[in-house]
Amino acid sequence: MAEGEPPPSEYTRPMSEYGFSDPRPAQLRRFGRVFYPAGLRLQKALAHYVSEDSRPDQLVILEHDPVFTLGRNATPADIHMTDDFLGSQGVSVHRTDRGGEVTYHGPGQIVAYPICNLRGGREDVGKLVRGLEEAMIRTAADFGVTAQRLKGAPGIWVDTPRGVEKLGAIGLHLSRWISTHGIAFNVRPNLDHFRWITPCGFTDKGVCSLASLLGEAAPTWEEAAHRLQAHLTTCLALDLQPVREPSRSVSALTWRRCATGPEILMMLRVPAHGLWWQSVTGMLEPGETHEEAAHRELMEETGLQGTLRPLSLSHSFWVDPAIVRFPDAEPRFNTETCFSMEVLPDAEVRLEPAEHSEYLWCGPDEAYERMKWEGSKAALKLLRKELGV
Repeated sequence: MAEGEPPPSEYTRPMSEYGFSDPRPAQLRRFGRVFYPAGLRLQKALAHYVSEDSRPDQLVILEHDPVFTLGRNATPADIHMTDDFLGSQGVSVHRTDRGGEVTYHGPGQIVAYPICNLRGGREDVGKLVRGLEEAMIRTAADFGVTAQRLKGAPGIWVDTPRGVEKLGAIGLHLSRWISTHGIAFNVRPNLDHFRWITPCGFTDKGVCSLASLLGEAAPTWEEAAHRLQAHLTTCLALDLQPVREPSRSVSALTWRRCATGPEILMMLRVPAHGLWWQSVTGMLEPGETHEEAAHRELMEETGLQGTLRPLSLSHSFWVDPAIVRFPDAEPRFNTETCFSMEVLPDAEVRLEPAEHSEYLWCGPDEAYERMKWEGSKAALKLLRKELGV
C-alpha cells in the first residue's frame, strides 16, 4: 500500500453523507508528545493563522501526557479522585472551551486537532463531526474492528461482551467558524485512568481501545496514526500542501551532588531572550547529534563539562514569534529532546552574558517553582525519580 493511500477496502457511500467533498488546501503536522498546555497554545496559534481565508487548514496529530480535560458541560464531580491522588499518578487536570464533559488523554491515544476555517460554503458543523467520526470508523475497520455511531452520543462505539464501549471521542470548539480541539482515538492508552472519571458524561457505557479489543494483534500508535491521518485527509477533503519541519533542540538539565542532596543549575535569560529561569538548552546545528549539541551548549552557556544521561523525553511545542522573530506568518514548531547533565560539585560556572544574566544552584523544589515551561518541569520530575528524591 502506498504511503498515505486508503486501504484496499472499498467505501461506496457518497462523500456528502459523512464529510466534505470540495477539496481545501491544508497542512498536516504530525508530532509525538505534546504537553497539554503547549497543545492549547499550539491550537490558538494555528486558529489565528487559518482565520485569514487564503491560508491552508491545519490537521495536527499528536500524543498528550496523562491529562483529564473538562469541557464546557463538565463539573468537578465528574472526576472521582482527589487532586493529590492524581498528582501522585502524574495526571493533570485542565478546563477547556470545547464541548462535552470530561475525558482523558494520555500516551497510547491518538489526538487529532482539525484547525479548519469553515467559512466560504463549509459552514456545517454536522459535516465536520460526521467526517471525523467516519475517519475513526474507517481506521477501526482497517484493523478488523467494527465501530459505529450511536444516536445522541458523539464519537464511535463498539459492541463488546461487556456492552457498548467508546473507541473514539469527539469534542470541538467553534469560534467565527474556526474549529479547534477534535478527536481522541484509543489505540493502547491506560484504560484504568478512564475509571477515575465519568467519561463524556456516560455512567452506563464503557471505554475500549484497539489493544483491549485485539490484544497482541493491535497496531502500534504509529501504524494507527498513519491510517487515521489518511482517512481524515479523505473525509475532510483536505488537499495536503508542503509543510515546514519542526526545528530541533536539546535541554540538558544540569545538576550537581551536594551533602544536602542534588542541586539544579538555574540561569536567568536576558530580557531579549525571554527573562525566565531555565537550565541549559540550545538548538542543534547542522550535522550535529543530540548528544553533541547538549555538550556544546553546556560548554558555551556555562563553561562546564559533565556526564550526559538521556531522560527518555522528547516533546514538541509552538515557538512564540514574540520570543523568536520569523520572516513570515507561518507558525513555527520545535521538538526538544531532554537529557540530564551531572557536573562536579565544585565546578565554576562561567555564564555567556549575551544569553543569561545570573545563575543559582537550588534544590529541586525551588528549581521546579522557577521553571516556566512544561518540558522543563517534566524533565525535572524524571530526574528526581531517577535520583530517588
